[in-house]
Amino acid sequence: METPELTPEQEAALEAKFLAKQQARKEKLKETKATYKEMAEEFVNRNIDGLVHHKEITGFLIDKTIEDFQSIKELKSEVYGVKKQDSHTSTLKDGSASITIGQNVVIKFDGTETAGVEKIKEYMKSLSDDSENAKKLGKIVDKKLKVNQKTGFLNPSAIIDLASLKDEFNSELFTEGLQIITDAQIRTVTSKYVSGYKIIPIDEERSEKLEFRITI
Repeated sequence: METPELTPEQEAALEAKFLAKQQARKEKLKETKATYKEMAEEFVNRNIDGLVHHKEITGFLIDKTIEDFQSIKELKSEVYGVKKQDSHTSTLKDGSASITIGQNVVIKFDGTETAGVEKIKEYMKSLSDDSENAKKLGKIVDKKLKVNQKTGFLNPSAIIDLASLKDEFNSELFTEGLQIITDAQIRTVTSKYVSGYKIIPIDEERSEKLEFRITI
């Protein structure tokens, strides 16, 4: 089927129609963008004050809860000898409710930790190569002392695990190296939180565990 040739007038009319459609699309897009920006602004204005106010209430609630726990925290330290702890959990005897207060901490190092690492490695080298147990422990220690490629620092949780081996080695050199690493830590509190749960009875046979976590 052959397509008939268009006259110049017909071609001009088609081109004009095409350009008109393009212009209409541009105008529609422009109107849609304007509508979006207007709706986004109205959304912020509708909600911002309530959210800011909620933040204030949440902050007050967390501070009040943490303050209320201070006397219990001091008694806990006296009874159990716990000095440095980033979270504390209190739970009812029947397990029906629990509250944890704590802080999120980022740990970095000041650069002196390398001296501690060298002392530990020095001690590990002094162990007998013939001891199978020493070889296993050496691999564990070497793994714990590896620097995290993303942060450029030692892994704080790995150092905590390493501290559990202190009694295993019973070495002044190992203990001294570990202490240097610990003292090199820079602890920065990034936020505080209160979390927990309460089990709510629904009827005689069922109950629901409602959990929460509030962070500021």
